[in-house]
Amino acid sequence: MKIHAAIIGTGGVGRMFIRFLKSRAIPVAGFVTSNAERAAAFSAEQGGLPGYTSLRELVARHPEVNVAVIGNANHQHAASTIEALELGLHVYCEKPMAPTLAECEAMLAAEKASRGSLQIGFEYIHSTMPRRLRELQEEGFFGELLSASCVDSRGHWWSGDPGAPFENQVKLRRELGGGIIFHCGIHQLDMLRAYFGGFSEVTAFRSARNALPYYPPDVPDHVLLALRTADGRTASLEVFHSRAATYYRRQPPYNPRWPEVPGHEFRLSLIGTHGSCLADFYGEKIHLFGLDHERKETELVRTEDFAHHPGDELHHDMNGFLQRYLESLAAGRGPLVPAADAFQTMRLAFAAEESIATGRPVTLT
Repeated sequence: MKIHAAIIGTGGVGRMFIRFLKSRAIPVAGFVTSNAERAAAFSAEQGGLPGYTSLRELVARHPEVNVAVIGNANHQHAASTIEALELGLHVYCEKPMAPTLAECEAMLAAEKASRGSLQIGFEYIHSTMPRRLRELQEEGFFGELLSASCVDSRGHWWSGDPGAPFENQVKLRRELGGGIIFHCGIHQLDMLRAYFGGFSEVTAFRSARNALPYYPPDVPDHVLLALRTADGRTASLEVFHSRAATYYRRQPPYNPRWPEVPGHEFRLSLIGTHGSCLADFYGEKIHLFGLDHERKETELVRTEDFAHHPGDELHHDMNGFLQRYLESLAAGRGPLVPAADAFQTMRLAFAAEESIATGRPVTLT
């Protein structure tokens, strides 16, 4: 099967995917955006790439299209995905699936009724360093995995002009699929699920007030999630939006090399019966420790250095994951991970949001 793609969305993600697909000589027939004026401007920016305000029109004009790559706003994912699947296309949809559980379920139902397939863009676990940790787990380095701790600290999500109205800050609007879990922590939840196989309970801890008063009350700027499996193993995820210099800000420009921005941190510790690790994703290293029970010693076995790998492939390889999905389709196979598995990550994220809202543990059945 030869891939012919259509891009849904003209924001930063859509631009990135167009650029990437062109660099791999994968035909892009056109793009879809809801605004005709924006479509004309974006078409000119992209050297005359055809733009449409509906996917149905694009497919009618370009019947060779067989894959829709969806990179529009989170609250538009469900409608775009369902339309593409109803047209018989394969779909790559950026995370999260959708802002509501009902929309996520509708996406799964649309895939089941379609000749197309659905791949959700949870790429962290497929990127270089998290994938290496899974290899070590499968090789038995850790023994039985017992616990984990993940810390993600980044600048705040008010990425536009400081004087812009709150309504424009979609990353902070929970009803539109924003917030500290859906717009960032969900990647780490998916990664932890991959290592543990799932969780049966989540409890969220947050302060009664945000340090950042421009964050809405339902979106904490610092949260700690305690996760438990059905057999009693544990993991934690702590996310900060208030302990790092801001670099998402477009006004004024501030674009340093992001792993070097003070306060930014992404680390994962995995603890097993035989070994443990500290994965420093921004530091580009995995430190591996052996647990010598007979000698009652914990020893540094080795440090694996990933500095020679491209930085954007180490833990957040969006383009690489898309490419592997398209290669799988071209070879006659389906998604790398079933959408039904991504749905389980979404269920965990919704449970985390419920615990944030209620202050109580939430059980997943």
